[in-house]
Amino acid sequence: SSSQRVWMDACHGFSGSDFGSRLHHHVFEPPDRAKEGQQTLLVSLGCGPGGWLQMSCFPETPAKLDWVGWCKANPHIVSLGAGAFAGTISETVLFPLDCLKTRLQSRRGFDQSGGFRGVYRGVGTAICAAAPASAIFFSTYETTKRNLTPYDHTHSVLGYCSIGLLSSILGELAAGVYRVPMDLVKQRQQAGHGKSLSEIARGLRSTHSSIFFASYLASFMRDIMHSSLQFPMYEYLKLALARWRRASGRDETDGLPTWQAASCGSVAGVLSAVCTTPLDLLRTWLNLRGSHEDCTMPKGIRTSPPALALLREEVLDVYRSRGVRGFFAGGLCRAAWMGLGGFIFLGSFELAKKHLLGEGATAIVDPA
Repeated sequence: SSSQRVWMDACHGFSGSDFGSRLHHHVFEPPDRAKEGQQTLLVSLGCGPGGWLQMSCFPETPAKLDWVGWCKANPHIVSLGAGAFAGTISETVLFPLDCLKTRLQSRRGFDQSGGFRGVYRGVGTAICAAAPASAIFFSTYETTKRNLTPYDHTHSVLGYCSIGLLSSILGELAAGVYRVPMDLVKQRQQAGHGKSLSEIARGLRSTHSSIFFASYLASFMRDIMHSSLQFPMYEYLKLALARWRRASGRDETDGLPTWQAASCGSVAGVLSAVCTTPLDLLRTWLNLRGSHEDCTMPKGIRTSPPALALLREEVLDVYRSRGVRGFFAGGLCRAAWMGLGGFIFLGSFELAKKHLLGEGATAIVDPA
């Protein structure tokens, strides 16, 4: 290498001198280049009392800089990759809570739906749904937020949160097209509606089409309401915390450590999960509604579209059988799932995004 040639030339030039025996070489990573993984060969030659002659050589710049530059030039790819990573991690770690929540909400009851047995049943389907759906959501969310930010001439908290609200709604609409049918399969596996995936698939083919459309409607209402609450709160909490850190002199940058950004996501996730539990329960009842169940509409709502009629029918059934408290069945598991999920999901997203972009250990929040 070039470093070795420098050292060999130095040795040859001074081998006959009276201080040739004092030749030393050291390989080290200087602070300003250590991040790039470059090594420097320092040749030190003894030149008498009080003096040293130093020669340094730097190898070629590694390919990592090209990768980081490509990521910065393609932010939508970064959002796709970071979103897929975050969705896979959160679904795998928190799947047991999601499974217990589904069984608590099941109309058949917790024990008949499986109880505490086989809490990882359906995890493969969940991962297959989470990675693409999260990638689609975050790609849409980040792209919309990036394109709308230049039009916010007020630079106010309201404008900042409004952009997050609209971005999250569009993200959920895009991701739900893929997520909803996969969630239907996952929940039927969790509740034991079939001993194998092929048996569940046969049940899906015989399921009334109104159930599919009603499940889509309930899922979209739940996800849009959840994102409309969670992500504006998430962005506001990050903004408020970053400004507080600057005002208190704790940090002069415009960013937050990853764990603090993830904590903001956790708080926002818990609050939005509690508010959206009734819609989540309706979606669960629709997803677990078997093909053998009657899909005729009750009196008074026959003129409504089938999907809306089924939703109204489920609302009445839950109220008659469980009362108002029945709409919040599984709410504790859902709040814990969303709280931990907000920390892991949004924290993993921020971590993966910063790693791909080659940034430091802070998330840029407020450039103003």
